[in-house]
Amino acid sequence: MSTSSNNVKKLVFLLITLLCVVVAVLYTLFAARTANVAVGNLASAPSVNPPAYSQHEPLQRPLVSPLASPSDNPAPPSHELGGKRQAKPRLVALNLRDSAELGKVTLSALDAVDEPRTAINLRCEQIYFAADKGICLSREIHRLSARTVATLVDANFQPLSSVRADGIPTRARISPDGRYAAFTVFVTGHSYDDPQMSTATLLLDAATGASLGNLEEFKVLQDGNVIKSLDFNYWGVTFQHDSNFFYATLRTGGVNYLVHGDIKAKTVTVTYKGVECPSLSPDESRIAFKKMVSRGNWRLTVLNLATFAEIPLAETKSVDDQAEWLDNDHVLYTRPDPAAPPPGMSIMVVSADGSGQAKVFAKGAASPAVVR
Repeated sequence: MSTSSNNVKKLVFLLITLLCVVVAVLYTLFAARTANVAVGNLASAPSVNPPAYSQHEPLQRPLVSPLASPSDNPAPPSHELGGKRQAKPRLVALNLRDSAELGKVTLSALDAVDEPRTAINLRCEQIYFAADKGICLSREIHRLSARTVATLVDANFQPLSSVRADGIPTRARISPDGRYAAFTVFVTGHSYDDPQMSTATLLLDAATGASLGNLEEFKVLQDGNVIKSLDFNYWGVTFQHDSNFFYATLRTGGVNYLVHGDIKAKTVTVTYKGVECPSLSPDESRIAFKKMVSRGNWRLTVLNLATFAEIPLAETKSVDDQAEWLDNDHVLYTRPDPAAPPPGMSIMVVSADGSGQAKVFAKGAASPAVVR
């Protein structure tokens, strides 16, 4: 093979090698440029942070704390109570007959409670209304602990303020002038026939939602003497027309007492024995209450505050409720009703003088409040 032929082969080989090197360099530059573009796009993309973990505060007793958002279900302002639109007395209650509206507040004329009721977009476990204020009790569960959410609403059922309190909701009242609110929760236990149950009863300024204290902070007077005990439990507040004064139940030593309270003085005075869940009549002369006959069995009874005479009412079935006066002659209350749709509860009515018999007043309803 000649020398010139070898030189040509070497030259071709060098050219091919150089071409491969050039292609490799160009590919590397292109790839690097593409990668830089991709990294630049990622760097300019908005960052997404994981949601912050929200944890309930530790539960304490008693706890009352303001809520930032009083209600997730504000009602449309079209059902005013207590104002000029209030042409005749109304019944505010909870619906228990329509599964789609179960637990919603309803509004109906007092003389037509079984006609179609107006449903308000507000769900509660207890509702009460007086003057131009209402209180709605509901609950929230965190792990194995329950809290009551007490929401104060105006005449349009619009939320004004809310507070939380540890425990299960059980009783609620508004003073006749709309100045004060009171509610009770089970801190431990879930029934008034449980000797180990513990309650907390809180007073609120209904205009601002500010706490006025737990009744356990009030001084207790009996026969002119101050008494103290670690086992005091209160429930079932009912206000006088002069809303500074109220009645409630105090349990101590396993005995239930009717007490008369003074908000300004922060005192309660033991008045009578054996009264649970008192409800003051419109003329303020009598107390409707449930009287324990045996454990888990209560007889609806009326107490004359002048003579302390007791009148057992014609309702012979057990009543575990805080009654509401329909007028000076009749009492409303909630009890199981087999004829009502599930969960089988109705508002009943009975004469306050012990005569007659109990009748269904509003089928498939609970937590009555008469608004005039």
